[in-house]
Amino acid sequence: NSLLNFYCYLGELLTPVKTVLKSSFHLYYEGSVFEETCAVVPFRSETLHRCAYNRSDPLVLIIHGWTMNGLMEPWIFSLASALKVRLGRVNVLISDWRKLALQPYPIAAKNSRQVGRDVARLLKWLEVMKIFMAQLSMDDIHLIGYSLGAHVAGFAGSHFRGLRKVGRITGLDPAGPHFEGQPAFDRLSPDDAQFVDAIHTFTGSSIMPGVGIKQSVAHVDFYPNGGSFQPGCKMLDIYSNVFQYGLQGVPKTIKCAHERAVKLFTDSLINASQPIIGFRCRDDSTFNKGLCLDCKQMRCNMLGFDVRRERAGRSAKGLYLRTGPQAPYRVFHYQIKVLLKNLIEPVEASLSVSLNGTGGESPQLPIILGGLKSFTSLLVVSSDLGRLSSVRLVWKGELVWSSWMRRVRNIMINGSDQDVELISTEYCLRKTESIVLSVYRRYSVCVSCSEQRLKTLHIISVPAGQTHTLQDVSYFI
Repeated sequence: NSLLNFYCYLGELLTPVKTVLKSSFHLYYEGSVFEETCAVVPFRSETLHRCAYNRSDPLVLIIHGWTMNGLMEPWIFSLASALKVRLGRVNVLISDWRKLALQPYPIAAKNSRQVGRDVARLLKWLEVMKIFMAQLSMDDIHLIGYSLGAHVAGFAGSHFRGLRKVGRITGLDPAGPHFEGQPAFDRLSPDDAQFVDAIHTFTGSSIMPGVGIKQSVAHVDFYPNGGSFQPGCKMLDIYSNVFQYGLQGVPKTIKCAHERAVKLFTDSLINASQPIIGFRCRDDSTFNKGLCLDCKQMRCNMLGFDVRRERAGRSAKGLYLRTGPQAPYRVFHYQIKVLLKNLIEPVEASLSVSLNGTGGESPQLPIILGGLKSFTSLLVVSSDLGRLSSVRLVWKGELVWSSWMRRVRNIMINGSDQDVELISTEYCLRKTESIVLSVYRRYSVCVSCSEQRLKTLHIISVPAGQTHTLQDVSYFI
């Protein structure tokens, strides 16, 4: 039966193609520019020999998106180079569909389905060529599509079913317009490959519409910085870019956040020792409270090339994270949690927090604490602080400290791999503007305030789930 299916499949391939492929495919060599790549022409096996295509090596196919200038963008070659350096033995093909992409966006979006068919024809041809020469595994095929190219990859993958599914598709900020809210067969979806991952970086906000799709389109969807916009990409730049470049300045601003997905994926190849971690969470608002920094039960995953393959359901939550404004993009996430004594009215205070650990000290991180029972917030630092040893609170004015801190039951700092729990028993109440809460695993530590005549602050770390009593007052973590 399988042999019969194979011959039917072979007959399909050998049937004359009614329409000429409008896409071309080019094998990338390390350090080459587009003009130096070698064209692999489907159904012309001599081009595989001429280009030194190694049929026993895995294949990565890079698919660009919509274009306004008809040029091959530099990111394509940066990504191709990173793939070659990281993987060594790999065939990196670049899909060129600029003739169909250099159109008004609605037309280019419609053309993406035809380009997907072109890619599928290429893959089916390569599949047959490899069957005659070597053992084939569809796991060896990885399609990486950016913007409209992500949906092209999905349409290509939809031509393969069952055990013949493409191994992996990566969508880099898949395009949103004309695809948002569409059924799975009209866009990239988890059905299109054995494993599909997506990175969403410019889905937009109420202030500025985005160009990336917001809905989940993969088995694993990452939303760096909420997926709406990216650090280092300034919306105000759109005005200066328009002033300098005219209407051509608009894409320059959009490109920064939209293309960040490509740069994050490339960073995962170049800086593999500094993995970018995403955390499964309900939404970005919840993540911004630091409530999802947990890697237990596979609730976190690595963004980019080394992502752990999952078979999550369609209703699975996305993975959220923060990044820096430039490579390497990895940052470290902590949660500050303040439990307050029972209050009648909510309290609010503006403070700065800095964390100190065995690996260094963070800069001051501004936060506004408030609430009736508790407050939580996400803290982000750019370097690895190691094991936390102290927390510095900085505030302005005696009134803030005396009116707010005396209402605190305890303070906790949680990271994705460590928890530090602090209980305050006495407080400095006079003219001091900062205090260091020192922490050791199980002991209490006394820290003097800046003026010796002031009281002492006592901090003790208590294991989670235990009760510690001081001065006839019980505190439960």
